[in-house]
Amino acid sequence: MKNYLIDTHAHLDFPELYNRLDEVLKNSIENDVKKIVTISTNLNKINKIIEISENYNEVFHTVGVHPNEVLKDKNNSNYEMMLNFSKNKKCVGIGECGLDYHYGNESKELQKVSFITQIKLARATGLPLIIHARDADNDMIKILKTEYNNGPFKAILHCFSSGKDLALCGLNLGFYVSFSGIVTFKSAKLIQEIATLIPDDKILVETDAPYLSPTPIRGSVNEPKNCLITAKYLADIRKCDFSTFVDQLYMNSVKIFDKIN
Repeated sequence: MKNYLIDTHAHLDFPELYNRLDEVLKNSIENDVKKIVTISTNLNKINKIIEISENYNEVFHTVGVHPNEVLKDKNNSNYEMMLNFSKNKKCVGIGECGLDYHYGNESKELQKVSFITQIKLARATGLPLIIHARDADNDMIKILKTEYNNGPFKAILHCFSSGKDLALCGLNLGFYVSFSGIVTFKSAKLIQEIATLIPDDKILVETDAPYLSPTPIRGSVNEPKNCLITAKYLADIRKCDFSTFVDQLYMNSVKIFDKIN
């Protein structure tokens, strides 16, 4: 293969990885995962993410507030603060943001406001929006269609584990769809089916490390190096040559994250 893999979504600031970061990055490079996007979930913690990306050439970062963090982060809809952080030369995306109703409806309306704020930021900056969706497909589809009609923006449906309707909505809007180790799980038949339907130029791979290790190491602490396992699995179910697939994943990654160099 000519190119290498980019882990388009990891959480290097989480203690399972941060406390042994040099080892994690060494493992990653040795497994042909040579660049990593570490993802913001809470603006109170973003300085740590910025520090990591400034200390390691192979690491880039995003700015945003995760839907499950909106109650903990009083700046969850602070457009100006996020805009300021987005100007960092190694900030390559907005999010992760979105809707997550898995734990109930307590923050539902707050999630929507925060999500729409971050959509507006993605539209204004031209940076890709990293979308988290869990148990909220109908509201997600409605918001994405409405907001896209207000003006286009780039986006990634990250760690895809939703239904086919959301995948098709995203593709119709020109979004990318990213798959984590979930796609390798025996129980993930629908996700596997959806993964075979994504056009070559719209598919991405990620770990969501330290979570969601792929089969056969499910249950262990996940690392960016394991993108290699998921990419091999995807190439297999999509019935394509692995080297060619890696080259396609690389091209897709640097196209959507166009500040990565």
